[in-house]
Order: sequence, then structure tokens, then C-alpha cells
Amino acid sequence: MYTNNKIFFYPNKIDFSISKKEMTRKIKEADFLISDEKCIHRLIGLKYDDKTMSAPKITITCLRHEMATAKNIAFTFGKKIFYKKDLSARLCKYLSGQEILPSDYLPVAQVVADYYSLKNRK
Repeated sequence: MYTNNKIFFYPNKIDFSISKKEMTRKIKEADFLISDEKCIHRLIGLKYDDKTMSAPKITITCLRHEMATAKNIAFTFGKKIFYKKDLSARLCKYLSGQEILPSDYLPVAQVVADYYSLKNRK
């Protein structure tokens, strides 16, 4: 399994987790996060530049063994989390810094639209 350019070898019990400092920076950079329904398996950060209109970029992909720390950081920054199991599973294949592929863009575009409509209501 790949997570932010580091490998987690579960069978060998070797864990190359994201450092808390790196996780904090990447979650802070995200506009919002997408998770599975219970927020226990994965948490994916997305950044969208509405000025360039380019594809949203993944800022971070946290997996189950990183979730406790990641949720605390997201809560501290008051980041909006969208609970979408299928979409979070689909985006889990991306590494930090990658842009969303056209095949995954439509469901992500819907969440981006939801995020901006919530943001503009405040």
C-alpha cells in the first residue's frame, strides 16, 4: 500500500507513517477532507485552485494506522470532512501532490461544488 510516497508493509509490521509535522502541514494546506462514513479507514485532503481551474490536487492520504492523529489535526484546524465511502476509496490510490485524473473528476467536482456552496453561505 502506498501512502504519501512512503510504503506501509503490514505483513512485515514495518510502519513508515507520515510524521505529525508533515501531516499537520498537509492537512492545513487542504481545502477540505474526504473520508469513509465512520472516518476510521482513510482521510484524503484536497486542494482546489478556483483561479486556475486546474484539477483538484491531493494534499494528503492518511490510512487507518494514521487516523487518530489525522482526525485530531483536522479537528484542530476546523477542516470540513465529507463522509463519502466510495469516493474516499477511489481517491486512496493517489499520492500526495498528485492531481485528480479525469476519470475521477466528476464525483470530486460535486464535492468541490458542495464545499464552495457551504463556504459561501457563511
